[in-house]
Amino acid sequence: MEEEEEEEEKSYLSVFVMSASLGVFEKAINYFRTSAPELKEERAMLLEEWLNVESSFGELGDVNLVRVKLPKKLKKRKQIVAEDGPAGYEEYIDYLFPEEAQTTNLKILEAAYRWKKQKVVSDED
Repeated sequence: MEEEEEEEEKSYLSVFVMSASLGVFEKAINYFRTSAPELKEERAMLLEEWLNVESSFGELGDVNLVRVKLPKKLKKRKQIVAEDGPAGYEEYIDYLFPEEAQTTNLKILEAAYRWKKQKVVSDED
């Protein structure tokens, strides 16, 4: 009987720890998204750590909650310019987060709509 009570207490404690960690990670991710959007690598590292923590909770953890927030890694190149002209290219990793991809698609649709509207107006003239 005493063993069952201990197991139940451990289970409640695990749920409490899990929900507390969820709150901490969500606040941190929200901070990076709103107050420090230029810190993409740090935000990606935080999401990876959150994924590890959720995995460590076993069945209680919600790994899919974190997976949908993970960014895509993009390898990009930028030109290095020296005093005497171009000096080559530097490769770097950029991160594309799911909410950024949605806003990018929206911007493309808005631009297409404006273009079509201008074309209709110019055809009427």
